[in-house]
Amino acid sequence: MGIWGKIFGGTNENKSEKSPYLPAEIVPLEISFAKNFTIKGGRFLYCETPPVSKVTFEKICADLNCSKVDVFSLDKNLSSRFEIPFVYQNSESLISYKAALMNCEYAISNTGKILLSEHQIKHFNLSDFPNTIIVLATLNQLVSDVSQGMTLLKNKYGKEIPTNITTLKLPDEEKKINNGNSAKNIYLLLEDVLIK
Repeated sequence: MGIWGKIFGGTNENKSEKSPYLPAEIVPLEISFAKNFTIKGGRFLYCETPPVSKVTFEKICADLNCSKVDVFSLDKNLSSRFEIPFVYQNSESLISYKAALMNCEYAISNTGKILLSEHQIKHFNLSDFPNTIIVLATLNQLVSDVSQGMTLLKNKYGKEIPTNITTLKLPDEEKKINNGNSAKNIYLLLEDVLIK
C-alpha cells in the first residue's frame, strides 16, 4: 500500500471500474454492425478483396446445396461478376430461385439492418424474393444509424430520391413481430474496399 492509501485508508484491491469522466469507448462501425446483425440471425462474412468475395459466394452456394444457376441478380454487373443469371425486373418468377444476390444502399450499424431501395429490389416486395438473400456491401456503406443512412441516401440521389425504400428483416425479428413471411436468411459479404 502506498502513502496515499495509508493516509486515506485505501485497500490493495485493483478497481476495474472505469471512470465516468473517461470518454466512452468507440466501437468501429463494422464490429458494431457485425454484432447486431449476427445476434438477429444474419451471417456476416468479411472479405478482404473482391476475389475473396467470389470464393466466399461459391462457398455459400455449396452451403445452400445449390449451384450458381440457382442464384439470380437484378443487377447486370453483379450477374456478370458472379456468373449468375440476370433476371429482368418485369419477371414474375423470382421465387423459383434458391437465392438472390444484391447490393444495398447502406448497412446500419446500431440495428444490424440493411437498407435497400428500388435500385436493388426494383418494384418487387421482399416477399417476392427467395428465402435466402446474399448482400454485397463495402466498408463505406456502413452507417451508424438509419437517420445517417437516409441523409446519405438523399445526398447521393439528390432530387431523385429512390422509392421502395425498406430494410431486410432477419428471422429473429420476424419472431418478435410475427406479421408474415418477409423475414429472410441473409448473408452479408462485406468487402474491405472503399467505393467513391
